[in-house]
Amino acid sequence: MAAVIALFLQYKYPALVALSFIEGPYIMMLSGLLIKLGVLTLIPAFIALSIGDLLADTAWYYVGHYFGNQFVHRFGKFFDITKENIESVKRIFLTHKRKILVGSKVTAGFGLSLATLVTAGMVRAPFGEYLLLNFIGQFVWTAVMLAVGYLFGNLYLVIDSVLGKMFLVGLAFVVLYLLLRLFRRLGRKAKESLSE
Repeated sequence: MAAVIALFLQYKYPALVALSFIEGPYIMMLSGLLIKLGVLTLIPAFIALSIGDLLADTAWYYVGHYFGNQFVHRFGKFFDITKENIESVKRIFLTHKRKILVGSKVTAGFGLSLATLVTAGMVRAPFGEYLLLNFIGQFVWTAVMLAVGYLFGNLYLVIDSVLGKMFLVGLAFVVLYLLLRLFRRLGRKAKESLSE
C-alpha cells in the first residue's frame, strides 16, 4: 500500500487522468478531499480529471459508433429492442442532442450517462459537437464533484470511521452469539451422550 501511495504522489496528475478514465465521479470526489488536505492542487487536478473523463466519453462514443448497431441487431431481441425502437430513439436523440448530452453529463445521466454516450455514437452524432457539448457539461460536473469531495470528504472519513467501528462491534456480537449457540449445542450433545 505504501508503494502505491508513493507512486500516486510521484505521478499524481497523470494518475488522475487514468483513474478518472476508469471511474470519474468517485475519483473526482476523492480528489476534492485530497485538495482540501493539500495533497493536490485545484487547477491541475481539475484539468487532469476533466481530460480523463472526456477520454472515457470519447471511448464510449466510438464503442457505440462501431459496435452499437451490430450489438442491437444481434442481441436486441433478447432485450425487446426492435428496429422501430432504435429509429425512434435516433430521431429523439438527433432532435434534442444538445439538451440530452449536456443534461446527461451534468446530472451523470441519473445512471443513464453510459447509454447516452453509446447512443450518441450509434446515431452518428457529429463528433466535434458531441465533444464540445460534453466539454461544457464536464466543466460543471467536475466542479460539482470536486466541491462535494472538498466540502464533505472529511464527513465521509468520520462516517467511515464510525461505521467501521459499528461494523466491528456488530461482527463481535454475531461471532459471540454463534459461539454461544455452538457451545450450547455441544453441551446438549455431551449431556445426551453421558445419559446414554
